[in-house]
Amino acid sequence: METSSARELIVELNDVGVKYPGDVQALEHITLEIRKGDFVGLIGPNGAGKSTLLNVILGILKPTTGYVRLFGEPVSARNLRKIGYVPQVPYSKDSNFPSTVYEAVLMGRIPYSFPFPWFSREDHRRVEQALKRLEIEDLKKRKISELSGGETQRVFTAKALVGDPQMLIFDEPTSGVDVEAKKEFYSILEQLNRDLGITTVLSIHDLGVVTQLAKTIICINRTIYFDGLTTRFDANSILPKAYNYPVEVIKHGEHP
Repeated sequence: METSSARELIVELNDVGVKYPGDVQALEHITLEIRKGDFVGLIGPNGAGKSTLLNVILGILKPTTGYVRLFGEPVSARNLRKIGYVPQVPYSKDSNFPSTVYEAVLMGRIPYSFPFPWFSREDHRRVEQALKRLEIEDLKKRKISELSGGETQRVFTAKALVGDPQMLIFDEPTSGVDVEAKKEFYSILEQLNRDLGITTVLSIHDLGVVTQLAKTIICINRTIYFDGLTTRFDANSILPKAYNYPVEVIKHGEHP
């Protein structure tokens, strides 16, 4: 059986700190590793720095201190192409937004069409494949503005998937999505991680989802309070410290 340390290192942060203007310390002393095949649940209170941490990994923010490596190298446009990102609100629900589902997903192949101003047969094959995997083939002619929240997140997960990523990052992907759509969406993420081996980072507030899906948990509030296997995560011990507030986690059946 392959050990954790033997798997390829996808993300490495060493003593990373981020300070915003006004001397606001958003992150400090963040040291962590994410390896190939991991399913990481990123949790912490509002304002804890979760989105900041994701932006550092995505190269959107440069750390004030420390360093970041992706796939064993400094962050670059080349290795960022191996990462797919699905934000909380991918696109405006403006009724005038003209793109169809198919067109939106096809945009995920733009890095592969450059420098040619057209899409190849392979690009279109990848789109059809992603639509099928996300179970949204029947939506491909619909306008983005006509979709529900759950359908929209599937579309932009498909858009991230057509770039053949080695890692997918999700920032609160089911905010405003109904319960049944959430369950179906998380089932798809689990399949992508299990069947395709795509390393997955899911930033979310729902502790029940994290403990059911994630293999490892990272709990932060400016710094790291826990980084390890989900089976070793003691919520009643860690959350009061991370949230700086008395927290008691009660299990209902299998769900905290």
